[in-house]
This record gives sequence, C-alpha cells and structure tokens, in this order.
Amino acid sequence: MRYRATVGGRPFFVERTATGVSIDGRDLAFDPDRLGPGEVLLRFGTRTHHVSGERIDGGWAIRVSGKSIFVELEDERTHALRELTWGGTEGTGCNLRAPMPGRVIKILAEAGQTVTAGDGLMVIEAMKMENELRAEGPGIIAAVEVSAGDAVDRDDLLVRFEEVEA
Repeated sequence: MRYRATVGGRPFFVERTATGVSIDGRDLAFDPDRLGPGEVLLRFGTRTHHVSGERIDGGWAIRVSGKSIFVELEDERTHALRELTWGGTEGTGCNLRAPMPGRVIKILAEAGQTVTAGDGLMVIEAMKMENELRAEGPGIIAAVEVSAGDAVDRDDLLVRFEEVEA
C-alpha cells in the first residue's frame, strides 16, 4: 500500500518494497534489524542509522540517529478521499463536499456549531459502506445543506463553513 507522508510541509509518496522502500518512485534499499518495539537499526550500504518511532496525534514522532522528525502519514485512499471531499480557496472556509454518490445516513453537526479537526460531521452510505465524514480543521458551521435520507452526487455541497479572514 502507498502512503502519503509529509515532513516539514513537503509531501511525498512512500511504498514498502521487497528490499526497502520506494519514495516518490525512487527505490531505497536497506537492511533492518528490529531492536525492540518501535525501534530498528537500518543499514543503507555502509551507513547505519538507529531509528525509533512513536505514534502521536496526527502522525509519527521519529528519531533518526538522534535527530527528531515529525511525519504526517495517511494511506493513499484516505488522502484521495480528503482531496475530493474538501473544497474552498484561501481566505474562505473549507466546504465539505460529497466524495462520491451516496445517501446521507446521519447528520452529526448543526449550523452554528464550532468543530475541531477530526470531529464527525455526517455519515454517508456509498457502495454498501458507511463513511463518516470529519472536519478537516477547526471552524464554525454556517449551514448543513443536506438532511438524513437525501441522495447526493459527487461534489454536492454538504456542509458550508463560515468564512475565515485571511
């Protein structure tokens, strides 16, 4: 499975291979030795790095040979859904749009509500699967544009957020 990783604001795609990883299509071979939970020794040719990692809110805290790095990580499917779901431009609130055709099963938020990243907004059934759509970031809901039971098409506006001053 491919993952979208972001380090220091720079996104790239990572995929495990038989000999190591592929980063943005460039293969990088390594030989790992597991030292303990969340801790490995990686050998890249003649270089060796002690790597430890801990899952924290929003990603991973990684230490590579004593240097700390924060890595945001999401699988390719989650990334694609997020890109399809959130619309808007800088200086305005992000509006939640339907990622695919489906039926609104449950509304979890209401106009005037303040939400934070990860708060559930609604549940949509698509292809016999229920998908909970969550807030991308903090905001105030201006309007919920659909009701439970409504059929929606891809890109239909579901939730409108109040404009944010740039």
